[in-house]
Amino acid sequence: MHDDPPDSFDPLDDIVRELLLERTADLDAQRLAAFIDGWGSLMRLLDRTNLLLPGAPEPLIQALRAVVRRIRESQARVLDDDD
Repeated sequence: MHDDPPDSFDPLDDIVRELLLERTADLDAQRLAAFIDGWGSLMRLLDRTNLLLPGAPEPLIQALRAVVRRIRESQARVLDDDD
């Protein structure tokens, strides 16, 4: 169990840290730029729930938006924490 305050720890942070920092640590500049561009494009695509799930029920759309929001919040924490 973590001693961190409940709002400061999210298990998703470990996954985002791995995807954004650990997997990119040894990439050259060109590959790093491509990775970052791909990550950003994926996040923008996930923001377009109307294209991903046309006609989906509102609860499903809201759930997807909540997931994307959680990933973005985790990304901000991970990048702010990497000093």
